[in-house]
Amino acid sequence: MLGIDIGTRFTKICKIVEDKHSNKISIASGMSMTYLDNATNQKNSIERILKSIGITSKEASFCTIEEKDIISRDINLPKGIDQENLDSAVTLAVEQSLTENLSKMLHSYTVTREISETENNILFMAVPKTKIFQRMKELSGIFPINVVGVTSEMISLVNAFNFFAPVYKETDTVVLVNIGDTNTNVVILNKKKIIFVKDVAFGGKHITKEISDMYHVPERLAEEIKRRPELWSSLGLNIRNILKRTAATLLEVIFELIEYCSTRQSILSVDRILLTGGGASLHGIDFFVKDNLGMNTEKWNPFDNENIIGIENKDLGFFMPVALGLALEKVEEQHV
Repeated sequence: MLGIDIGTRFTKICKIVEDKHSNKISIASGMSMTYLDNATNQKNSIERILKSIGITSKEASFCTIEEKDIISRDINLPKGIDQENLDSAVTLAVEQSLTENLSKMLHSYTVTREISETENNILFMAVPKTKIFQRMKELSGIFPINVVGVTSEMISLVNAFNFFAPVYKETDTVVLVNIGDTNTNVVILNKKKIIFVKDVAFGGKHITKEISDMYHVPERLAEEIKRRPELWSSLGLNIRNILKRTAATLLEVIFELIEYCSTRQSILSVDRILLTGGGASLHGIDFFVKDNLGMNTEKWNPFDNENIIGIENKDLGFFMPVALGLALEKVEEQHV
């Protein structure tokens, strides 16, 4: 299975090959610029990535659907409901707050945690079937491969975390922060289970624009400056000040989500905040988040895993969690 993550700046592709005898895995991955406004250029870009990682056949692939098309609800229901009746109870509870027809949507839910002796917390997610079919049709017309399904960035991110993260994933409560180019996925996990999810309008593009405006330079040059911390001192650039002006919303959302989940007793405390995604490669962003939120903050690179062999550029792993999660999907599954 190929995982294809089409971002606003980069398109990323991963393929995972498992060695059942040694429990080791090999990962083929590559990325290239995304051309959302030009189907021909986008197709050529995909073909270059596939060639660079040695894939020539028309393989099955999973892709992401835009998060704005996904509906999520956080609900509480009494404990002790059997599975058949729980399905109906979740549907009934969600329908009371939706104008959409659930029969025309693909949906799923997960029981995240017990809220009290009598209630469980449930996270519900759904997306219109028309959006799924439209997305698959669009992608199949562009890619030189077989698109067999689409899923949420959030779900793919969690798939990758639960597969590639160190052993703390089994016991810790984690705030997983996937910083992309224009938006950031924030997921709260407790012992690998999803507690809450939210998208934030913050990404590497906002940092680049701030640098561009400050130095009155084109954004392409600002992007180069952002990625080269050895230049910052000579230019008088203080990345903490840049982040204060651009990342305030992200910090606020993380804090509010933790407070919300704590108030609802979905979590007791947070063990660590993990930063991943291309934006996490920015030098010093982990220290900025740690100092402002007062919580243990680390960067998580899924390629930094002792069971992975054959990785030439480990830093590329920061860009790959969603593509890796997609590569873990099964052909017969179809998620929201």
